[in-house]
Amino acid sequence: MELKKPVVLTNLSSSSSEDISGQITALFERYGYGRPTLLQGQSSDMKTMMDAMRDARGDLLVSYGGDGTGAAVASIAREQNVPFIPLPGGTMNMLMVGLYGTDDWRDCLLRGLASAKPRPMTAGKVFDARGLQGQFMVGCMFGKPTQMSEAREELRDGQVGNAVTEALGAMRATKAAAPIHFAAADDAFGEHALDLINVTCPFMDGEALDPDVFDITLFETVTGGSTLSLGLSALLGNLKNSQEVEKIRTRSFRLRSTDPIEGLLDGEPHTFEGEVRVELDKSSGLVMAPYPAISFRTARAQEIRT
Repeated sequence: MELKKPVVLTNLSSSSSEDISGQITALFERYGYGRPTLLQGQSSDMKTMMDAMRDARGDLLVSYGGDGTGAAVASIAREQNVPFIPLPGGTMNMLMVGLYGTDDWRDCLLRGLASAKPRPMTAGKVFDARGLQGQFMVGCMFGKPTQMSEAREELRDGQVGNAVTEALGAMRATKAAAPIHFAAADDAFGEHALDLINVTCPFMDGEALDPDVFDITLFETVTGGSTLSLGLSALLGNLKNSQEVEKIRTRSFRLRSTDPIEGLLDGEPHTFEGEVRVELDKSSGLVMAPYPAISFRTARAQEIRT
């Protein structure tokens, strides 16, 4: 695919970003692309940079920053019907790892540029009693254990004491919270009382290869300690070893609880009021990325070899 007008937006406030102007310009020129338009600044400059990106009318938009920066640039790419490439420069980089199987920005860029043509980018939309309340491009979680997210960030930063304090506080605060009930599409709500619902967008891991549905895992409330167990599993990123009710694939679903429902959308915390509805959006723009059956297996093979 011939791309002559790349535009790169760099958010220097993201936790692991830096000035890569010279390196990224050299990579574009080395592989025969046009010299990129470079927009660089802090989070406080995002509106100005996004306006400049719109005005530049590029045929490929590139973000360098965290997941929030990637989502912002993806929204402009969707408006202008051009593809985008998100490069990892944040803390979690969920979108970039989901698309490219790596958190090295050079590898992400090269894998994106090596794609023969852009592919559709699917996403999820979340509605509650107040209307549209959020979107996610990688995945989301609903339930009490999502409040472990702050503790997980502390643990990631090496602040073990703070992580323990955050985790214990989150569990005490949510111990008496009401369970959640789940309904796929237009089905009736199930009888299972759930502690956690884990949702993955299409193509965002090696198992989520159906472009038309979410991959959903339901975790049941079994005993008083199940929330603690799930919370610790979420904290350690080891949910697959937790007790699950079942796996479901569906294009939409609803959640109901007598309490507000806590959630994480691409790692960002949200609180939803009333019944929650989640829908798959297959018109969320174009991305330059290989399909994950290739990128994830390649990345996994590299991990095994090293």
